[in-house]
Amino acid sequence: MFTLVGILSFIQLPQREIPETSPAIAQITTIYPGAGAEQVEQNITNEIETELEQISEISSISSVSSPGISLVSVQLESGVDADPIWNEVRQRVADATARFPDEANAPQVNSELGIQGLATYQVTLDDEEKLEAVNEWIERWNKRLIQLDDITFVQADGTLEKEIVLELDDEALTNYRITTDQVIGVLNGETSALPPGQWQTEAYDYRVELQTYDSLAELETLPVGFSEEDGIITLADVASLRETFKEPSEKVAFNGEEAISLTFYLKEGASVTQAQKSLDRFIEEMRVDIPEGVELSLLYSQADLVSELFKDLGLSFIIAIVSVLLVCSLGLNIPTAFSVALAIPVSLSLGAIIYPFIGIDLNQISLIALIIALGILVDDGIVVNENIERRLQLGEQPLDAAINGTKEVAVSVITSTLTVVFTFLPLLLLPGEAGGFIRPLPAVLVATMIASTVVALFLIPTYRTLQERRNKQSAERKSAGLLWKLFDKAAHIYSARLMLKVSRRPLLTVLIGFALGTAAYALIPFIPLEFFPDTDREEVFVEMKLPEGTSLTETKQQSKEVEQFLTGLDYVESVSTYVGTNIPRLFGASGGGATGNHIANFFVFINSEKITTRDARDTWNQILKEQFPDKRFTASMIESGPPVGAPIAIQVSGQSIDRLTEMADEMKEILSETTGVSNVDDDVGAALETYNVIPNRDELEASGITSADLAQALRLIGEGIPLGQLEIEDQLIDLNVRYAIDQEPTTQLLSEISLPSTRAGAVVLEDVVTVEEVLSQPNIPHQNGVRTVTVRAYPSGERTTDEILNETRDDLQQVVDEAGYTIDIGGEASARTDVFIDIGKIFIVVVFLILIVIAIQFYSLMMPILIMSTVYLAVAGALIGLFITQTGLGFMSMMGAVSLAGIVVRNGIVLIEFIEQRRKEGTDPVEAVIIAAEQRFRPIVLTTLTSIAGLLPVALGNSTLFKPLGIAIVSGLIFSTLLTLFIVPALYLLQAKLRKA
Repeated sequence: MFTLVGILSFIQLPQREIPETSPAIAQITTIYPGAGAEQVEQNITNEIETELEQISEISSISSVSSPGISLVSVQLESGVDADPIWNEVRQRVADATARFPDEANAPQVNSELGIQGLATYQVTLDDEEKLEAVNEWIERWNKRLIQLDDITFVQADGTLEKEIVLELDDEALTNYRITTDQVIGVLNGETSALPPGQWQTEAYDYRVELQTYDSLAELETLPVGFSEEDGIITLADVASLRETFKEPSEKVAFNGEEAISLTFYLKEGASVTQAQKSLDRFIEEMRVDIPEGVELSLLYSQADLVSELFKDLGLSFIIAIVSVLLVCSLGLNIPTAFSVALAIPVSLSLGAIIYPFIGIDLNQISLIALIIALGILVDDGIVVNENIERRLQLGEQPLDAAINGTKEVAVSVITSTLTVVFTFLPLLLLPGEAGGFIRPLPAVLVATMIASTVVALFLIPTYRTLQERRNKQSAERKSAGLLWKLFDKAAHIYSARLMLKVSRRPLLTVLIGFALGTAAYALIPFIPLEFFPDTDREEVFVEMKLPEGTSLTETKQQSKEVEQFLTGLDYVESVSTYVGTNIPRLFGASGGGATGNHIANFFVFINSEKITTRDARDTWNQILKEQFPDKRFTASMIESGPPVGAPIAIQVSGQSIDRLTEMADEMKEILSETTGVSNVDDDVGAALETYNVIPNRDELEASGITSADLAQALRLIGEGIPLGQLEIEDQLIDLNVRYAIDQEPTTQLLSEISLPSTRAGAVVLEDVVTVEEVLSQPNIPHQNGVRTVTVRAYPSGERTTDEILNETRDDLQQVVDEAGYTIDIGGEASARTDVFIDIGKIFIVVVFLILIVIAIQFYSLMMPILIMSTVYLAVAGALIGLFITQTGLGFMSMMGAVSLAGIVVRNGIVLIEFIEQRRKEGTDPVEAVIIAAEQRFRPIVLTTLTSIAGLLPVALGNSTLFKPLGIAIVSGLIFSTLLTLFIVPALYLLQAKLRKA
């Protein structure tokens, strides 16, 4: 029954590419129209940071203050309950809002950055004039999105947004003596009218509604003034109204055609494959209603990748099962091998019962955990089976053999299982995104191993008893397995010859074994360092940056050249261009690339049969600079693990943003001249060309004009002033007021715009101000409230980040030689070091827990140290395997090393347990070692071979993420088993001699 429950639980698990995580990060966005970076910093960012610094659960606060916008990112400490903290963050931000300038918009707090994109579709048009029809089509279907249970929202990039523009006629305003404040005040009275509410009487509660203007024609009749000569002056007399579209803040193209990008996002806990099936039906319905001349095509779906991933890992799983059963049949008879085979689905099913309760779904991490478990969950079954078989060979009855055989190894089986559990359980404590990413691995392994132990100690003895009773017993029971003669012969040679030699020279054996193991650690400098390996996918990101201040239109025009170049490459399948916005969040918590009018992001699909992702990235980082020297490019690829940021990131902190910028420029020059560096940038950017308007205070005083009047006039010349929303034909549409100008805004317009004066009539703007062109700060970044500039560098592939940093570190540190300024050199190398330190701490905890378990079993402090020597040798074997294959030493290979700690000690525990049992029977140490060596040779070899067979498909497979883990475990098992068969008995003999002495 429990097995059936587990199977049903497993079938119903959601399917995803990577584990669903909720990063403890939030972003606070505040729009402050018209303000410069310094104003945004002082009036918005500083106020928010001051409030948030009081929350102790926040680990870091980073921000960027840019013209017109403040972006503050908040990261919480690991392990805290995020929801109440986010509520407090929202309350603190609300408190800060009370001190904002009136012109600033309300901040938006987004703490749901972990939502994953399911699929992106490109809507292409053969005529830009159809954009309005497409917008209406998207809005219409967006309202029906509620019918999809697994989709939370759709993000549309490249759409147009309606607005109502009121264009003021400056000459008419002057003639009618109407000020812009009058017009704005009247309009505010319409857009901000208080809802009348209701009138309550004793008999009935009446709703009261105030009729407003519901068309532009009616709004034009709105009175804005009165004069004796002209009577009532209406809005139409001094301005014109029109419904249009806002200036686009983003542009999208697909293979050179104008496009709109639709990205559908998954709800929390949704299954990718099920969600895509529902979305496919929804998309087909949309196609029926699509405007003529418009095409809707799928760009990317996570479901395709998940299906392919599950197919590959499923094949590895089947190969692993067949390999394990084949290995078992070599040393076990058919009925015994069948009982071991039965333990596989039963153990996996029992372990799956708890998956829904601990938030585990089916993803590549949980699947690889099942494959690892497959190789070691049969170990307990093999040990129990083999010992029952040994008892049967001694002539015991089936029931007695099952009871005595199981009882004899029960303690060692439970102990060895506890060592595996204590090996993986601390991995749940690994902090940060890396910990969330790997969390399903220990959870699945712990649950499966506990289930396998229950099966081995109860189900297998029961099965063997029933099976043996049905079979007729021969007078002489032969050894089991297809290769029983080979196993028996090898066991005899091992115990009678090799162990005899080891017993004569145990110290020499130990020294030789540990010398070989220690020599392997000398290979570490020759093993490549790689935090997470490259992916073998088909997507490449390219970020193009133009000088700060470049308009969206100009960026769009220049992006076409790059788009044509990329499309012309024979190995490029498609190019999607996102101008002014980033690539949708399909592959992580953030989309690909930065945002800004001067930035274009290219989402490129390549033919992986013609070029690898890494080669494409490295090639483009080089040739794009040569092909387009006036632009800056950064090509990147999807990381196979959680993102760690730029490979090299140097932070310099201090008070003066100008001095920080100078230091950053010096650092960029040092890195740019270093061999192996392809791109260098920072988060400040180039200075912006700015019109600095200087008021003539005497003239202002004489005319009675204030600085607020000047600022308002300058806003009306440029981007205009937003005045809320108007309800037109059941639609709420933004209203924007600006001067009626039929040319691009320049300083010449100051001679054409006049302001009414209470003392001197109309005053031309040119007469009261002076304009000079200056450079202003584009961005002011902060780190934990301190101005901090980050310089980022990207290697070209010729050299590693460590090599580059080792060469430049001294020069970089010399740049920051002033009091009050600090430097922090980080990036991928720093993140890798931090994670390795965390893994190292966990490894120490693992070793300590295993020592305690073994000490309790053997009532000895010497035995744990003796058995743990296998871990030292296993890690040495893992290093040898990584060196031979030149596989990167990184996060997954470290996970393999931690996993080895629990796997390899099992053999040592079983071997020492049998030696101790013989000693209790009165056998001397040498004879006990020889007897135990012969009796335990078969199960030790079989359990090792099954573990290797289970993981061999991973070690030899195509998964770039899990190959290092497979190679580390397989090579560690081979090396440690070969040495354990000799080192552990030799160590036991040495400690026996020492105890006797």
